[in-house]
Amino acid sequence: MLDGFIMLGVLTGILGLMAGVRLLRKRLGLSAEVQRKMVHVATGSAALTFPWVFSSATPVLILLGVAAAIMLLMRQSKVAMRHMGAVLHDVQRNSYGEIYLVLSVGLLFIRSTDMPILYVLPLLVVTLSDTASALVGTRYGQARFAVEEGTKSLEGVVAFFVVTWLSAMIALLLMTDAARINVIVLSLLIAAFCALVEADSWKGLDNLFIPVGAHLLLARHLETPPLEMMLVGAVFVAAIFGMRAIAPVLNISTHAARAYTILIFLVLSVAGVHNAALPVLAIAAHMFARSVHPCKARYPDLNLLAAATGVALTWMVAGQTLGQNVINLYNYTFGVVALIFFGLALKGYWRFALLPLMGATGALWLWSISMNPEADVWNNPSLPLMLAGVVLPMTLVSVVPDWFDTYRHAKAFALAALIPIALYLNAGALP
Repeated sequence: MLDGFIMLGVLTGILGLMAGVRLLRKRLGLSAEVQRKMVHVATGSAALTFPWVFSSATPVLILLGVAAAIMLLMRQSKVAMRHMGAVLHDVQRNSYGEIYLVLSVGLLFIRSTDMPILYVLPLLVVTLSDTASALVGTRYGQARFAVEEGTKSLEGVVAFFVVTWLSAMIALLLMTDAARINVIVLSLLIAAFCALVEADSWKGLDNLFIPVGAHLLLARHLETPPLEMMLVGAVFVAAIFGMRAIAPVLNISTHAARAYTILIFLVLSVAGVHNAALPVLAIAAHMFARSVHPCKARYPDLNLLAAATGVALTWMVAGQTLGQNVINLYNYTFGVVALIFFGLALKGYWRFALLPLMGATGALWLWSISMNPEADVWNNPSLPLMLAGVVLPMTLVSVVPDWFDTYRHAKAFALAALIPIALYLNAGALP
């Protein structure tokens, strides 16, 4: 019952704040960005208390589900959009940040029940640093750089970095026993990573990418020695500059180049080289298909990044829910996606090259299985079943390749996930 009262109080408080901000906007001369960030800070601050005020994850997930439903209803209601909804949507950009923030809070909560720092620090970053970046960039931003859907400011990125570094050091000193040198270096790594993610996010995805990325890095490197962390940071910076240098050769924007580097770095850092091989192969196959058989998407590289990140996070949640590692299903999904892109790129007699490509991709997947701990290989890979998961998408690629001209990446990942989803749903019956 106490959880219920707290849930009601949180929802009432946030909705009341939104109504109050909207009423005061003219009297105080509040800009659309300031209105949005006031609600953002209030929401994030309320969420920071969840590990201490709720008795379990269930009321938190119910609260977040209700909040997401309210946010979606506000988007659909013209009346709501003219009143309370305008607090979030008056900014002149297409953003789903409030929905992504709700998803982030839920994901962080269910993954951080034993270590509050893994919840608090990422949420602190997206609450304070994102707000500082937006307000500084809006008010003082002069050195601007282009992203696919507008511009961002260097001043905003610097503000994000500084606030993240300070917030991370304070949180780590207060909530962990890490040595001070570890705190400084780890905070720098998280600040640099998250600042780059913020600079390269679009449509409000920073509210998802930043806290999840910070959470994964923190979980992976909380006990990493300082020198090793410095090496990781140096490799990351070198990769950013290297990818930027070859971006023209790959015919991708500098924005997409940085975003690809961030994604690959995160996968390498969290899952290791063997679990990054098939995602990297999928990216390479996408670039090949994009140049030979372009789709109708305006930003195909960003679409791939969004789809790949969404699928990776979905498998993460699926594994958390099941209580078993699903890394092999994740790898299989990316392997089939790579074959779909190769199939779209190869024409005429070159289609025969798909057979050795299938063999090489399958071998790469089996290699990744062999490199993972035995306890993670619970899904009992069956060669006929795995081949069946390739037949349908490759048939569609051969018969109706133009079907992939629209929503290519969503269709590719959906087809590739059919067999893994079946294995996941049948997990209880498997040995």
